[in-house]
Amino acid sequence: MLMQQERSSKKRIQVAYRPLGELIRGVFFLLFGLFAFFAEKLGLGSFRLSPAVMNIFGTILVLYGLFRIYRGVKQLFFDKGTEN
Repeated sequence: MLMQQERSSKKRIQVAYRPLGELIRGVFFLLFGLFAFFAEKLGLGSFRLSPAVMNIFGTILVLYGLFRIYRGVKQLFFDKGTEN
């Protein structure tokens, strides 16, 4: 009985941290996407790829980052009753 309670409490802690991981990964992807957009313009770096390819890559990173942030916020604040 005690081991079952320990496992369920560990699972609740793990479930609580998952949305935070989504948010953190989303922020990193968003920042990398913004870096791809603005690094050359701000003199922070030089890429061997064409600006069009960097803009496409930056757009993909930003969109994926926003998706991750959306999922994290949704899980953290709106899906309280659907935890397994």
